[in-house]
Amino acid sequence: MTVNLQDLRESNEFLNYILDNMGAAVLIADEDFRIHQFNDSFLNLFDSAAVVPTIRTFGEVSGCVNAVKENKPCGETSACAACVLRHSLIQTLIADAPVDRKPLDRIFYIKGRAVQKYLRFTTRRIVYQARTMILVIIYDVSDIERQTIELQRKQAMIDEDLKAAAAIQRSLLPEGNPSIPNLRVAWKFDPCERIGGDIFNLQRVDENQVGLYMLDVCGHGVPAALISVAVSQFLAGPRGLLGGGCQLVSPETVLNHIKEAFPFERFDSYFSMVCMSIDIRRGGLTYGGAGHPPPVLLRAGGDLETLDYRGPVIGFGSDLSYGQKELRLGPGDKIILYTDGLTENRGRDGRPFGRDTFYKILREFGRRPVEELVGGLHAEVQAFLKGVRPDDDISLMGVEYTGAAASHYII
Repeated sequence: MTVNLQDLRESNEFLNYILDNMGAAVLIADEDFRIHQFNDSFLNLFDSAAVVPTIRTFGEVSGCVNAVKENKPCGETSACAACVLRHSLIQTLIADAPVDRKPLDRIFYIKGRAVQKYLRFTTRRIVYQARTMILVIIYDVSDIERQTIELQRKQAMIDEDLKAAAAIQRSLLPEGNPSIPNLRVAWKFDPCERIGGDIFNLQRVDENQVGLYMLDVCGHGVPAALISVAVSQFLAGPRGLLGGGCQLVSPETVLNHIKEAFPFERFDSYFSMVCMSIDIRRGGLTYGGAGHPPPVLLRAGGDLETLDYRGPVIGFGSDLSYGQKELRLGPGDKIILYTDGLTENRGRDGRPFGRDTFYKILREFGRRPVEELVGGLHAEVQAFLKGVRPDDDISLMGVEYTGAAASHYII
């Protein structure tokens, strides 16, 4: 509906409208986009002369890049047909179709210098001086937009850094599915963010010995990832899993070394961990834990055992020393290591996946090769989450012993 400006002057609606837009650039234009009235804010926006002596078009007064480059008024440049402002003014004038805060991002020449401005404009059809014209209100959001663009640029840099950090973290995970005599290995890793606090690996020390570990730092994101990488580097050092002379160190020794190297007061964090060594020729398994969810041993015959020999979480300041336990593996036995994100992440209904469901699926897939078991379990977890982004990292590693039968258990 066309508004008679004279009628509006004495109405509260008009007063409220003016108050709501104080500081915005206001102009009144005719059907040829020539300016008949404007306020000081309009002149200040484009740093125009204090007085516009004649009726001129918006492009001429504002220094629109198209009008300046072609030295033509609005409506006559080659870019006018695609101009969002021109199109909106026509629609407002002809169809009485108002526009509210529509973007107008353009270069304007101000005192001969090209300036990128980010504007939003509102239009209304009015009657002014007995003619149907267009009221245009222009909001300058250039400062906000530039800040937004700068924040986006910085965020893009952060995203690139996180992408690089994620690649570095993944390089510390097992390389593919390692080919080791008498062992088959499969794994999955789903950080809840690009990088996470979970890390694990498996490495052959010599022709008979393999060492492996998995840890879960409290929290996730960059702080947790930095600690997990630090522990990974420690494990590759002289007091770590491989020792100083490429000789496998016992799990209990490794855990006690890490307890000393990563106190809470130094890193302001804590983590759980499980550490294992496997004699791939004889099938001997030695393991120790630090508050980590107990690995599962799936016997070839279908029995399920939890390897729950463990001490406290690393970083809690406990005076207790970590120990270890030994047992024998038989052909077809599988060891499943995981972090609590696998069992504790919740689906759309708010329920966690749960350890009972985890054990149930392990039994269902227990007689299949470890690659199928790990892949099937991972698929079940993803189906349970149904696209819900997990709030904790998910790590899963399966190791199947395919060597000769062991004659007895080591106690």
